[in-house]
Amino acid sequence: MPIFDDETIERLFGAEDAENENPDRFKQYFVYNGAFKNLCANLPIRIVVGHKGVGKSAFLRRSYFADLDENRLAIWIQPNDIASMRANSCRKNMNQLIAEWKEGISEIVSAKALETLIENGVDKISLNDKSGNVKKPVAFLIDLLKVKFPTAVSESQSAILRQFSQEAELRVYLDDIDRGWSASEEDIRSISALLNAVRDMSGEDNRISFRIALRSDVYFLVRTSDESTDKIERNIIWLTWDNHQILTIIAKRILTFFGIETDQKELLKKSQDEITSQVLSKVMDPTFGVGRGHWANRRIHHVLLSLCRKRPRDLVKLMHGSARNAFKAGHEIINSKDLEDSFEQYSNERLQDIINEFKSELPGIEDLLLKMRPTKKQKKTAESFLFKNDVLITKLKNIQSQSNLRFTNNKIVTPNSLIQFLYKIDFITARKVLPDGTIDRKYFEQSRFLANESVDFGCDWEIHPAYRWALSPQDIQDVISSLT
Repeated sequence: MPIFDDETIERLFGAEDAENENPDRFKQYFVYNGAFKNLCANLPIRIVVGHKGVGKSAFLRRSYFADLDENRLAIWIQPNDIASMRANSCRKNMNQLIAEWKEGISEIVSAKALETLIENGVDKISLNDKSGNVKKPVAFLIDLLKVKFPTAVSESQSAILRQFSQEAELRVYLDDIDRGWSASEEDIRSISALLNAVRDMSGEDNRISFRIALRSDVYFLVRTSDESTDKIERNIIWLTWDNHQILTIIAKRILTFFGIETDQKELLKKSQDEITSQVLSKVMDPTFGVGRGHWANRRIHHVLLSLCRKRPRDLVKLMHGSARNAFKAGHEIINSKDLEDSFEQYSNERLQDIINEFKSELPGIEDLLLKMRPTKKQKKTAESFLFKNDVLITKLKNIQSQSNLRFTNNKIVTPNSLIQFLYKIDFITARKVLPDGTIDRKYFEQSRFLANESVDFGCDWEIHPAYRWALSPQDIQDVISSLT
């Protein structure tokens, strides 16, 4: 059995973010879905959209590695590469912004491509020809390589160079471009100009293609603020997972850690009970033995998946936290108490995550979320985290009267607009009890219009379990009892 020190935990369950994972280990446990096939399609622009933690960077990184394995010339652009181009966007008209993005991206791409193709690169890069026009990156590279064809390159450089000389194809990856996003008019215009720029560039030269990752909240604000973005809608790939796929992700990491070869398709065919019995049980108790209410003696995957917000990173964080508790207690496997002891910290971190992520859009978000905690009267009921639509509107009216809430983009703050916001950030989920007693839950990305400000679709609302311990830190067992 593994000893759950920090190094082993990371190798066992994987890093929490793709950027910091060892490439070989990352390729070993990576789980594909239909979104990855669409990302790799031979199309000029692919934009992966989703919440933080769903794996956008991981998908881009895996596609990038696949390009390198096929000797395709692929360029990875980081936020610091384009930081200067995001400044002063409000002072320029949109056409000027787009032109500057096109020129800036072309220079960055050309410089990074030369670093890949030529051993010592070149001292200075200028894409301007004698007439003052800016050359397109692929054409610039082809012309330059005719003059300065590299003679001493590594084997990998030589293979990429041969491939480029034959096909003249260039793929550009833009990840984390919304770092530092503040939801301001300047940021919205900047991202919009960037998206228009890459659309123009790929349209003007079909030899260059782009792969981009974008947070869903950023995409929605840009999409609803700039009418020209309807032209990129067909390039959007929504990255979503169901609970079974998320369980498969962690199962594949565990199996590969133990050196057990596994086929992803076969793993997906297994039931969740089988995955728990055959895989999770290698590192943790298969039954949750400390809960009460709906969680009493439930299979461990029910507990784990109830706390995940349809984001693989959530499950990775839960496994990391409970494994650290097992290490402190000297346990050989993660037991139910180790997992339970991780809930409060996990919940606090998830609440802090969305505060950090969305305070640029609603500066008073922390005050809003903390005031969503159950009142003394609500704590006495079994539905302290559940709301009928009219009850939630009343609660938000009370919060609004006690708080100074305003949206950065000057959208009017009303109880209905706050419901839409809370739904969009996955703090609340839509909930309906079907005739057979099954609870049907919907996330924003599954059905974004359920929180429409003008129409009531008859849904109840439920604070996501991931945040409940942060809102009721003194009532750990009551929170467990509230979960269905």
